[in-house]
Amino acid sequence: MMFIRTKKRDKRIYYYIVEAVRKKEKVQQKVLMYLGTAETLFKKLKLLKKN
Repeated sequence: MMFIRTKKRDKRIYYYIVEAVRKKEKVQQKVLMYLGTAETLFKKLKLLKKN
C-alpha cells in the first residue's frame, strides 16, 4: 500500500511517497520518492497544468 507521508523539520513540512512493505512479521516503510515542500509541489503542479 502506498501513501503520502509528511515530515516536519523546523517550520517546513516535507512530503514523500512511501510504500508499506512487510518483512517477516514487521511492516517497514520504504520511501519511493521525495516530493519536496508544499511550495515546490505547488510550482510543479502549476507547470503540469500549463502543459
